[in-house]
Amino acid sequence: MWIQDALAIARADLQRIARYIERRERFLDALDWSLLSDAQARQSAMLDELLAGDMAEGQNYVEWLVERMTTHLTVPGALRFAPHPRPWHAEWITLAD
Repeated sequence: MWIQDALAIARADLQRIARYIERRERFLDALDWSLLSDAQARQSAMLDELLAGDMAEGQNYVEWLVERMTTHLTVPGALRFAPHPRPWHAEWITLAD
């Protein structure tokens, strides 16, 4: 895969995660947190940390691709960064089987 293509995919994934984080923050601001269970509040906090980690890893990957562009033209494939699924989502259980 051409590095420019992998770079475009990674940047688009980061933009998607950034939009997801922004929409999620607006949604969480509108919630009445007193009505959430402890488990729901904990899962929300865990997702915040995971999303921050995804953004950091994605930015590191983009920087690595940019550095690699000067010496190489291709990479074996593109890493994808997406906010779902997470261990407490039903999709995760399906993937684990």
